[in-house]
Amino acid sequence: MAIDPALRLPRQAQHYSQIVGHFLAVKNSKEIAGAIQAHFERLERYHAELLGLAVEVDDDIKEK
Repeated sequence: MAIDPALRLPRQAQHYSQIVGHFLAVKNSKEIAGAIQAHFERLERYHAELLGLAVEVDDDIKEK
């Protein structure tokens, strides 16, 4: 079962922000830096998948 990027992206972005905040405020360790990197890579993947779902709508054509 594929994970819906429309559901995952907002949660991933929030979690990424929380980890970065923890890194900056509490513990700037290599372990936390690794977690930041892993979450960022997932964030990028969900972002790309979400954009891949985009469809053209009538308003898009009128604005060009």
